[in-house]
Amino acid sequence: MATKATRPKGAKPKSGRDSGEHYKKALEAFERAVKAMYKGDAAKAHEQFVALIKSYPEEKELLDRARSYAIACEQKTAPQRRLKTAEEHMTAGVASLNDEDLEQAIKHLSKAAELEPSNAHVHYCLAAAHAASGDAKQTAKHLTQAISGDPSTRIHARADEDFASVRNSDEVAPLLVGA
Repeated sequence: MATKATRPKGAKPKSGRDSGEHYKKALEAFERAVKAMYKGDAAKAHEQFVALIKSYPEEKELLDRARSYAIACEQKTAPQRRLKTAEEHMTAGVASLNDEDLEQAIKHLSKAAELEPSNAHVHYCLAAAHAASGDAKQTAKHLTQAISGDPSTRIHARADEDFASVRNSDEVAPLLVGA
């Protein structure tokens, strides 16, 4: 069964001939752009939202949403600011870890550790990222560095769920006992 395109409540019809058909075309263009966005093609979606905005300026309610989506797509396609400091890499790494993007988390946290090799907190977070990926050997390596820089991290690691998968491994278990 075909559905009829209807205007949002309170929307005024376009004056002139076949305003319903005009809105229907605008809505179809909007739907194509949204589909491109959800497929992960932000550049294509941005292009389609911009074309929609230019082609259907009288469709105010639809254009408000199209503008918002166009801005979001533009931000996704904008070149990423290059991270420079250990703190910036640490923040990006922890955000990636929270998003369960372990590859990016390890990449950023490794760079932070390279920039500040004696930072216990960086090594703790890097150990947590490796633990979440199931790599007990790398977890133990970075947890050892974290504990030597700040012995209280041993206590935190005991209760931290990020270490659950490797907590009882031969590499990590000995680091969690004591003090």
